[in-house]
Amino acid sequence: MKIFISTPINGRKESTLQEKREAANLRAKMLKAYMKSEYPHAVVVTPFDAVPLDSNLKEHEAVGECISLLLTCDTILLDRGWTASKGCNLEYRAAKLYNLHIIDGNGQIPE
Repeated sequence: MKIFISTPINGRKESTLQEKREAANLRAKMLKAYMKSEYPHAVVVTPFDAVPLDSNLKEHEAVGECISLLLTCDTILLDRGWTASKGCNLEYRAAKLYNLHIIDGNGQIPE
């Protein structure tokens, strides 16, 4: 099993993009550790495995890298608040199109 953690970045409350990225990275690391404890044999990846924290990619380029990594997975974990994020919504739609298993952090599986 390979799990992709989808967590909002730009939709966060922090003031600057760098602060948003740092907060999202911390959240992704926490979720990665949690999923590894729940699924010890799984490979768990995050957007920051595709686009490092210090990357200078434009938003659309970064999302493209994340989608590419997502499509190597068979499961996606959508972090709470994902519905307000353009990037997470794209990741969700790609997961639906390619029949990935979806775990929704909002507590329900979207239609």
